Amino acid sequence: MTAFEIVALVGAFAGFCMVLGGIWLLAKGVITLAATPKTDAITIEWRKQFRINSQVPGIAFFLIGLMFISVSLEFLKPPDVAPIEFEGQIKGNIDEQVSILVRPANWELPGDSTTGQISGKVYPDFSVLVLVINAPGYEPFTKPVKVNLEGQRIAKLGTVELRRKVKESDLQKQIVPIPFDAPIPSSAKDSKFGAPL
Repeated sequence: MTAFEIVALVGAFAGFCMVLGGIWLLAKGVITLAATPKTDAITIEWRKQFRINSQVPGIAFFLIGLMFISVSLEFLKPPDVAPIEFEGQIKGNIDEQVSILVRPANWELPGDSTTGQISGKVYPDFSVLVLVINAPGYEPFTKPVKVNLEGQRIAKLGTVELRRKVKESDLQKQIVPIPFDAPIPSSAKDSKFGAPL
């Protein structure tokens, strides 16, 4: 739990205590919800935009307590996940569908080789992502990309060129049979190698 979360939880707890304290003070008769004269009215004003005027000062305990609770809950709300945009170009004409896999850089955990116990912490870092670009008939292309995490999250790929794999049909086109009979060595003519005994 971070310090910010602890402060927000303490604020929510303080608001909860104010509401309970207000109820307890009402039950003891220390404060009342009876209306007071206009001269004794309580006024809360914030930047000339927000103003509360009440002739029931006891209600202030509840309002301030609820304000503490609501503000703390707003701060504890998880932030929206900002998307990461990718910009780039694949060079050349690719006939097949190109698939792009985005994964984080390797996060390693230490492992004990004697007991097999795995323990450790990973602090996710999305400032460097790894792109693996695949297309049928092409060699996989892997590229680490730095992400600009300030403001707009954009990863610029630049121009990517995929290398074509060698096809079997291309190899067969390059193999040409040689039209001649290989000479038989003179020592092999007199040998009985391969002849029945």
